[in-house]
Amino acid sequence: MNQACFGVDIGGTSVKLGLVSRSGELLTKVEFPSEKEQCAMFDEIAAQIQSIRDRFPLVECVGVGVGVPGPVLEQKRVLGCVNLNWGEIDVSQELSSRLSLPVRVENDANLATLGEMWQGAGQGHRNLVMLTVGTGVGAGVIADGRIIDGCVGAAGEAGHIPMPYHTDWSCSCGKTGCLEVTASATGIIRAAKEYAPFKDMLSVTAKDVFDAAKAGNEDAQRVVDEAGACLGMATAMIGCIVNPELFLIGGGVSAAGRMLLTPIEEAYRKWVFAPCRNARFALAELGNNAGIYGGAGLFFCQA
Repeated sequence: MNQACFGVDIGGTSVKLGLVSRSGELLTKVEFPSEKEQCAMFDEIAAQIQSIRDRFPLVECVGVGVGVPGPVLEQKRVLGCVNLNWGEIDVSQELSSRLSLPVRVENDANLATLGEMWQGAGQGHRNLVMLTVGTGVGAGVIADGRIIDGCVGAAGEAGHIPMPYHTDWSCSCGKTGCLEVTASATGIIRAAKEYAPFKDMLSVTAKDVFDAAKAGNEDAQRVVDEAGACLGMATAMIGCIVNPELFLIGGGVSAAGRMLLTPIEEAYRKWVFAPCRNARFALAELGNNAGIYGGAGLFFCQA
């Protein structure tokens, strides 16, 4: 019987859920809105998984890997997820009791990084870091093929590294001057709104800023370069500690491609400890499916 594993990526607005074979094939995928109430969300996830199991009777399901936007202890307990309005909860117990399957839980950025290592741009690498740059900035760190969680599951919170940019701008964590204040999509938009033509626009996206920079707007280019330099300095700090062979940039802002990678790499080479300068930089490849692959990877390449 063929073996497969479910990967579940729980986000603030939607849940992405897929069945992945041991060989790395995404057999099927569903996406549905996140329920605001915990029990209702777990019931819906369990129902969706059971529905897929019924459609694949010849596939042996070995477990469920779940990603959540918050710190996780022992691949079981979530200490709190602000985006989901969760306090401390044993997600593994909640789902395994509904499914009679083993359930492992990880931070969503960690799972996305694991997914990229297993089936994406990180294949062939066992020491890598991925920064997910979107509304905020997250990161996953893998050393010698293993996820680094830290003592309370908060390793990889790179978005809250203090940076010497916009040190008076408040961050959602309660501090000021964090990496994501400058380098996230939210930070890029905020910085751009200090300049024309963005200050007079009712709605601005990070893509608008990158498009304007491509079209030759010097102020937009200044904002993009600043975000890239900030990310580059952060990766240099990370590089001095974990010395990865590869940095991946994912998340919605990574769609800017080389325009963002170039200033990141330049700042990294400038600030990193010299023996670490040879780390490669690349864009993540799996997009919104990275967490699903990472969930399966908890069983197939982290067992």
